[in-house]
Amino acid sequence: MLKSPEIRRIALIGGVVLLGAAMLGAVFFKDALFRMSITPQGRFAQEAAPPRPDYARPESWALRPAQPPPGGWETPWGIDTFFIPPASAYSNAGWNVAIDDADALERLKQRILPNHAGPFLQAGPVYAPLYRQASLHSEINVGGEGDGAFALAYDDVLRAFDQYMAADNRHRGIVLAGVGQGGLYAQRLLADRFQVEPLKSRLAAAYIIDAATPADFPGKAVSQPLCAQYEQIHCIVAWKTILAGDDASRFRDQSPVWTADWKIGASKGKQLACVNPLRWTLDDELSARVDHRGAARAKGADDLEPSIIEKAVTARCKDGVLEVERPSAPELQADNGAGAQYKTPELNLFYADIVPNLTGRMTAATAWLDNIDNARKPAEPLPPAVAFEDAPIYRPDGQPEPVQ
Repeated sequence: MLKSPEIRRIALIGGVVLLGAAMLGAVFFKDALFRMSITPQGRFAQEAAPPRPDYARPESWALRPAQPPPGGWETPWGIDTFFIPPASAYSNAGWNVAIDDADALERLKQRILPNHAGPFLQAGPVYAPLYRQASLHSEINVGGEGDGAFALAYDDVLRAFDQYMAADNRHRGIVLAGVGQGGLYAQRLLADRFQVEPLKSRLAAAYIIDAATPADFPGKAVSQPLCAQYEQIHCIVAWKTILAGDDASRFRDQSPVWTADWKIGASKGKQLACVNPLRWTLDDELSARVDHRGAARAKGADDLEPSIIEKAVTARCKDGVLEVERPSAPELQADNGAGAQYKTPELNLFYADIVPNLTGRMTAATAWLDNIDNARKPAEPLPPAVAFEDAPIYRPDGQPEPVQ
């Protein structure tokens, strides 16, 4: 017969088990509800997509300089960043989201861009197109009907880049950057536009952040290697972050990646690339907090110099993902609302780490481009032609010949 202390102990254990099961059930229930809330109604149909953006119009851009920077014929050779933003729409409005969706645009401009494009803005001119982003549902359920949504979004990005090259680039060098879903499109843009001259030489570096990049991607799709040194140029920086204690298998196995025929599939079974942003190397050595220059949580679109929290995390590349210590600073606590693990973080753990690395690569690329043995300087464009309404012909006596 059980004694009272044993009964109480069994009851206590049973209560803890039930409480744990209830909490786990609540998490799964909340996750299921969020997935339902972002599931588009009906099947994907391109003709039902929002209107195509016109990239000759300034309202189709999230970021662009107010004045054109000096052309590539100047010295030193200037470098722009073409930045492809991550997803900012968390609704079931459709398989693709209009660029003027009020909630998505507000979230992008006030919270996501200041944190994720902010380091690039500190280094030089940034061009960031708005595009009809694929729904978050497409990112979660990869390899299915969302393929068409990804293809439509990439078509926007490609058109935006071609417009930038035609009207704004002015023969300057380029840093290509993409975060989250934008990182996927940066990968394909590398393959479509940066494998031939002159852009092959003008690419300072590509930053593909929090998008799964297969380790064999550079060797198969593009000629640029992964960056293995701090100021290496003409190379690719890539990482996908996971906080310690989170389920890494979801990131390794269920992240969207490009397949050989440029469709979207799941990353399961693929080795992913990881460049540690505290060391800027490809090894799996643990970086200590002392190596961390600092994280930031910008407070709005005008917060261009956010407070930096130094030495907040450790980081190491482990099995293709960047495993980061869960930060204790209140400012760096991720939101824990429904679907938080699928959304773009409204903070940047490596804000102050990116800035000097980016400027260092830009400086090295500029020096390389300015070397006449590596890249020929473009000629300054000729001034506009002067048009005459009449072209008089002068006679020997100095009087103009009447125009017939």
